[in-house]
Amino acid sequence: MKTAIRILLVDDHSLVRDGVEAILQLENDMKYIDHAASCAEAIVSVRAHPPDIILLDRRMPEDDGFNFLSELQRTSPATRVIMMTATVTPREIQQARELGAVGYVSKSIRRANLIGAIRTALAGGTCFDAPPGLTNPADVRLTQREIEVLENLKGGRSNSDIAKLLGISEYTVKAHLKVVFTKLSAANRSEAITRALELGILSI
Repeated sequence: MKTAIRILLVDDHSLVRDGVEAILQLENDMKYIDHAASCAEAIVSVRAHPPDIILLDRRMPEDDGFNFLSELQRTSPATRVIMMTATVTPREIQQARELGAVGYVSKSIRRANLIGAIRTALAGGTCFDAPPGLTNPADVRLTQREIEVLENLKGGRSNSDIAKLLGISEYTVKAHLKVVFTKLSAANRSEAITRALELGILSI
């Protein structure tokens, strides 16, 4: 990890930016912190001083953080972006993933968790908050059969292949997956696998 981490705070509220900066500067290696009140200001800052991490407000009066993500991929592909929002929803988490964010966290996040999220992102990991009702791994309870189906799904096997390996019908596999998607608040197979890995239900 670099000895000096450059972070850009993008939020239209100066009080929020000042508060987050005060928290981050308690860390010895997080002293280089830039501010931007809009996505336009953020692009100028990124071009002048490419940051390691951007903490990006999801919603600002004249800007959409998701639109900025797309532009950021072209401007500074190496920068890691963690989005911050007042509310966390499964749909927005999925959208953030698809657009290249490495994190999506609530603004009510604890200081230690925010620092942890930044360090995880710098190390190449992801830090997506659980949707409401899935605040920690203990909230997700999968049966052994559901875990077996997920394991095979992670291996890239089709529903038909999973059915043959587990000695069950393809219809039963689909039924298990439907339940798993609901429990993990996942929209598809890929998101279910990612969510299960994050929660420790599956291992890499």
